[in-house]
Amino acid sequence: MSQNIFQGSFFPSSQAIITGGSFIINNNKQVPGTAKGTCFFSILIARFNSKDLIIDGYERLLDFVAPNALYDSGHIVDPPKCHPGTRVAIIETIMDWIAGLQEVTRRKHITWLTGGAGAGKSAIGRTVCERCAEEGALLASFFFGSNDSTRNHSRSLIATIAYQICAISPSLRKAVSDFIDYDPLIFTRSLRKQFSSLVIEPLATNYANEPQKIPPLIVLDGLDECLDPATQREILETLLYAVTSSLIPLRVLVCSRPESNIAQSFSAVEMGKTVFKIFVGDVYSSYDDIRLYLWDNFKRIREGHMFKASIPPSWPSEEAVEKLIERSSGQFIYASTVIYYIESSRYRPHQRLDAVLGLRPPFKDLPFSELDALYTHLLKSTDDPSLTTDILAFLSLYGSVRPKDIDIYLGLEAGQAELVLIDVAAIVRMKMDEPNDVCEAFLLHKSFEDFLFDSYRSKELSKSRADTRVSHIIRAIQMFPGEYYPHMF
Repeated sequence: MSQNIFQGSFFPSSQAIITGGSFIINNNKQVPGTAKGTCFFSILIARFNSKDLIIDGYERLLDFVAPNALYDSGHIVDPPKCHPGTRVAIIETIMDWIAGLQEVTRRKHITWLTGGAGAGKSAIGRTVCERCAEEGALLASFFFGSNDSTRNHSRSLIATIAYQICAISPSLRKAVSDFIDYDPLIFTRSLRKQFSSLVIEPLATNYANEPQKIPPLIVLDGLDECLDPATQREILETLLYAVTSSLIPLRVLVCSRPESNIAQSFSAVEMGKTVFKIFVGDVYSSYDDIRLYLWDNFKRIREGHMFKASIPPSWPSEEAVEKLIERSSGQFIYASTVIYYIESSRYRPHQRLDAVLGLRPPFKDLPFSELDALYTHLLKSTDDPSLTTDILAFLSLYGSVRPKDIDIYLGLEAGQAELVLIDVAAIVRMKMDEPNDVCEAFLLHKSFEDFLFDSYRSKELSKSRADTRVSHIIRAIQMFPGEYYPHMF
């Protein structure tokens, strides 16, 4: 019958657990080969292998790191980066901000790079990371991913940043490791406490001795892909605390879609003083970049595709490329999806382009499956997908529309259309018409119109273009009998 050797005078409680090492059970009070009176417990402890008992703070840190969140993680094959010669203006603006070269942004410690879905924010973020890493300006990066359980939350955020800080110098690694030894439960603390203890304090000590060796930039990409909105706000509050309470000249680049809760956090008064906002698609028009991207890739396909002998010498026409640029609405996801579809080695590229342009029946694999999945996910994530598509139909048919007019036409409560559109900010932009102090909304993705009115692509979410327009006209006649209905028809 086995005996619990840890019960008794040495361990009154049977709940003590020791793992690792080797044990010899001896029921005698005296251990053979030892002096009389030698405590058995001391012999047992002496036979422990000490490395089984001691876990270094750095090793404990590694248990909480998310390798997939690093900008140069190998888990993504061909990660999105800016095509050579594109996004030059926006990247230079960010680099000038990091270096503090412009007076207007010098005191802005956080830059929010935002824009619609597929605008190329992650590509810009990754390109900035690569460039800053080469120049010694990158402190850390974290790329969120909603479909990756290791990086769709904040539990691994600070540990991953701290891990990258440890690579800067042995003294930083020791400082981080020592604190984890001091408080092994640090990763259960609040984000602010973790950031302060594992990032700010080690950096502050090192900065006092060697300020030139501290890179300034932290990049957080895809904040909207952190699944908990409350955690998104906590992250931003932690970053604000870090850049305003520390003497270390940190710069933080946050890339995300303009989701309502994130936009609201950045609009807070205390944030406004330290945040520089860049909306991809405002001043930094993407149309010329997309034109360059398309022509370069068509040239590559024309010269290297296995069916290049069958490609017409004048392919593609300038008219065809301009149509693609117009349909992209400045969103790189459209252009990259088109190229990915056309370059398939199983088909002739010029025939695939004709399918994209609707000049021939589509192939079995639809050209816009990635876009369709994006739009479907966005719509199904709303509280009422049917109402959302009813409202988006106005923007698809008439361009820029005032949400308050949609409220009237659909018989909604005042402000309801605007609230619905906020939930699909990834594909919709709302702007104030300053002279009239009225909000206007328009689609960021022209391709969404094709999706919405194509039942083969949008399935149960689809709407009939003709039926929708007729229903709007009937409603206008009911509202304005004997009058010509509003201009948007």
